[in-house]
Amino acid sequence: MYAFYGPRGWWPVRTKAGIPGFDSRGYHKGDYSLPQSPGEVFEIVTGAILTQNTSWKNVEKTIEELKQKDMLSPHALAGSDPGDIARLIRSSGYYNQKTKKLINTSLYFLKEKFLETSLSPGRTGLLSVWGIGPETADSILLYAFGEPFFVVDAYTKRLLTRLGCISGNESYDEVQKYFTARKKIPEALPLVHYYNEYHALIVEHAKQHCRKNPICPGCPVKRICRYG
Repeated sequence: MYAFYGPRGWWPVRTKAGIPGFDSRGYHKGDYSLPQSPGEVFEIVTGAILTQNTSWKNVEKTIEELKQKDMLSPHALAGSDPGDIARLIRSSGYYNQKTKKLINTSLYFLKEKFLETSLSPGRTGLLSVWGIGPETADSILLYAFGEPFFVVDAYTKRLLTRLGCISGNESYDEVQKYFTARKKIPEALPLVHYYNEYHALIVEHAKQHCRKNPICPGCPVKRICRYG
């Protein structure tokens, strides 16, 4: 998939969209040095929450709204009226629930001073926050804090099921262990970068070929796919 699609440049940093090294949507292909500031870390955290059950295009609109209103920080979100936040993030869907999740996460980050100290919140800590489940927690740890946690989503399970690797009824942790038990990666590529690209490539593949109604012609993994 990497040979077919190339590097994906995840996680996109919307606030840097269009500047040298970033495309018009904030993707930074081949550059694994991001995030480089507390603001960028929290933007990724925010995006990981907002993207629950919606498309990234909707999240981009929301992040732009938050940015324009100077609301893309834990201080701003924690100190704002929930109704005002809900109106700003409406395009991401489930805005009342996500408002509560953003406020809870902001309060947690402020209390523990993760952005000030560059300390990781850890998986257990993130899962203790209402509204953050395994997929969101692992996305935050991998893309915002650079920790090697493989992110499992619906695309991952769909692809592995069609390849015949899993039955499709496995739990999140079981699917994650399927990947973490297989660490045959190029020596020059750190595990965190490997997981970064792998998850992003699965998402890209699911959008282009491994859809609910798959487009098998031209699929780069068709030769090993039982479904294809």
